[in-house]
Amino acid sequence: MSQEVRRPKADTKKIHCKNEFELCYLRHQYIRKAKTNPTKDEMEPYRPITERMAKDTYYTYQKIFLMIGFDLEDLVAIANIHLISFLGLFSLDRLPQKYDEFINLYRDKNLPDPTAEQVMNKNKANCTLFLKQRMEDVVRVCRQKARNIKGLPTEKYFYYCGSKRPPEILRDLVDNYERLGYRKLDQAVYKSIRKKVEAGDIDENPVFKLGNLYYIAIPVEKKNLYLHDFSGAGIDPYDSIHNMTPEEIIFKMEDAGVFERRKKMFSSKTKEQKCVAIREFIQKNSKNPLYVEEIRTARRILKNLS
Repeated sequence: MSQEVRRPKADTKKIHCKNEFELCYLRHQYIRKAKTNPTKDEMEPYRPITERMAKDTYYTYQKIFLMIGFDLEDLVAIANIHLISFLGLFSLDRLPQKYDEFINLYRDKNLPDPTAEQVMNKNKANCTLFLKQRMEDVVRVCRQKARNIKGLPTEKYFYYCGSKRPPEILRDLVDNYERLGYRKLDQAVYKSIRKKVEAGDIDENPVFKLGNLYYIAIPVEKKNLYLHDFSGAGIDPYDSIHNMTPEEIIFKMEDAGVFERRKKMFSSKTKEQKCVAIREFIQKNSKNPLYVEEIRTARRILKNLS
């Protein structure tokens, strides 16, 4: 028997995957509204659906999931959580009006009332559609997380569709697609539509038309991350003391000691002496492009001291 539960209400502010990543891909508003936790037996008939949906999603977008640390088991667990939302909110026994419509459909066709098995099959069909939408949400949120991690888009193309004729320079859509009357498309949606029209190679034919809509794929300019990109970020392996030579360790310790001594000397100076030292530093290095940030900081400190 399902267990009654009480889940805390969400904050009124809108959440973002940058700070509430898990809440976003779990569609927290649904799981909060579901007042029951189904038993293992109640979830068992839907297990093949959740596993299949998780596998299809994982292997279609495997690069994105690997980047954020998700494995197949994580996708199965996420699908099961969305199943709890479905059983608690959208199954036929939770929607009396939909259940009556389902019964009346049989009666209109002069058929006997549906059996328990037929009701379950209808629930399974609805669950499949629900999980498909929720897993698309998971991909969308994870794609944004991957952008935050890598700092660059993770796809090979941007996809757009719109009724207006494409601009002469397709790259204009990247920054101005809404103003040009276009909207973004998900990769899976674009590819499924492209297969219907057999538009050929995407690089040779990035634009095709279906009905009244133009579909456009724009290559993404990518830059791979190299070791020097991690320098100073705290994740360069050569910044670790365990990977340094004895000579490098000594120099690093000496540099740290010199810095601390100079910091202590500066702190012991009077306010006027600090202002003089900072002005001399600004005058000496203001034209040096290597000290742009340092000059900006020095001027800010000088302003606070004045």
